[in-house]
Amino acid sequence: MKLWMDVMRDLEHLMEDYDQIYDGWAEGGVDGLVIGPLVFNSPKLLPGTKSAPMDEPPAMTYDPDPRVYKRLGVQAPPAPEPMPEKRRLLEQTLRAAKDRGFSVWIFQAQTGAGPGGDGHSLSDEKTRAATCARMIDTLQHYPMADGAIMDGPEWGYEIAPHHMNHRSFIFHDLPQSAAPLCLALGYDYETLVAAKDRLFAHLHHLNPRRIRLHSSGGMLGAFQLLGSDPDLLAWCQFRVDSLMAYFSNVRECLATEMDRPIKLGVGPRSAAFAPLCGYDFAQLAAFMDVLLPKHYFFHRGFDGMLGTVYRYVETLCEWNPGLSDKDALEVVQALFGLVLPGVASRSDFEGALTPEFYEQVVTQETLRALAVVDHPDRIVPWLDTGRAPHDGDPMSGRDLRLLLQAAQSAGLQRFLYHHHGNLTEGEWTVISEICGTRWEPRQSNYRPPDMMVL
Repeated sequence: MKLWMDVMRDLEHLMEDYDQIYDGWAEGGVDGLVIGPLVFNSPKLLPGTKSAPMDEPPAMTYDPDPRVYKRLGVQAPPAPEPMPEKRRLLEQTLRAAKDRGFSVWIFQAQTGAGPGGDGHSLSDEKTRAATCARMIDTLQHYPMADGAIMDGPEWGYEIAPHHMNHRSFIFHDLPQSAAPLCLALGYDYETLVAAKDRLFAHLHHLNPRRIRLHSSGGMLGAFQLLGSDPDLLAWCQFRVDSLMAYFSNVRECLATEMDRPIKLGVGPRSAAFAPLCGYDFAQLAAFMDVLLPKHYFFHRGFDGMLGTVYRYVETLCEWNPGLSDKDALEVVQALFGLVLPGVASRSDFEGALTPEFYEQVVTQETLRALAVVDHPDRIVPWLDTGRAPHDGDPMSGRDLRLLLQAAQSAGLQRFLYHHHGNLTEGEWTVISEICGTRWEPRQSNYRPPDMMVL
């Protein structure tokens, strides 16, 4: 097994010591660099802060080429502060990675795009053109990059209203601006909104008897559990059709407008949650070079599987005071096909990351992703563990080892570590042992940063 290393939030820590870092990475099994968004640390940052003030424009790494934006009929973003020395050093850092044989990918190459249109982000042609223009500009400016990795857009998958600051509340993500998109794809907007609202109401009126009758009944049982509403299935399919159309259009634009062949990857949610967000792994694999599903399994924080399932259980029990935690878990199983071994109540989540969890759940999620590609190289899951993965509960080196062993046994050949700034010594010891030469801190000049930069 090999890995790509993700560098984000703080490009400078790599730029200032890239030779030594690359040496350490190569020994530990790294064969690719994913870097971005391409934004330098702001000179106005105070020590200990994580990002620039909201009213300060991002310190982008290059001047836009107005010809690209004119060709696509959109406005170019303004030129950022020059920072010539940092720009020179970044290009040198990327070139050195390529010279070492690393694959090089730009994460969120569309960052810094100029203004788009007023319509919904998934359907507005001007907004999509602005996104594509920025990606083209970025990739043409950095010819050593093999391609770009997109992280969204996507439809939400959380039902906990209190979690809206982190991820979209699914019952609020069908705004009026989506009506033209519905029409273009052959859906009636008002019908979909009504189905969404009926589901919201139905999830407030669940009872244990109906759950026990239908939750283990497969697709047909789940359909009855959720009210036997045919328009609900149309809403779910609309989410898939709209998102797949968006990514397909971006792929086609880049293939047509780029002056060289480039690869494109996208990071969907884990296989269990992906359809609700609008991702169809099989469709994506037909036109994307690489899929990077989120192998995030931590509790609390955001985007972790345990945290999401916990919030579903918590929310369903709050909406339906007569439900037990076990009842709510059966609803989750009916919706997502997820069975968490040894978990029957909310208190069990604190110890859910057992060997059985990795053997069953991680294996299943890995196999489902690998099923859609012709070669395992095209599945490169994001992986986040360590002290506070996505603000979640810590996952130890032992957890990381069990995760990687389960995924490797399922056929996975590469993963993407998120992200280098947070890499701990414990994680690197496990990763290097599995993917390369075991790291020996007293014999190596490389040290994982362990900076807790979220």
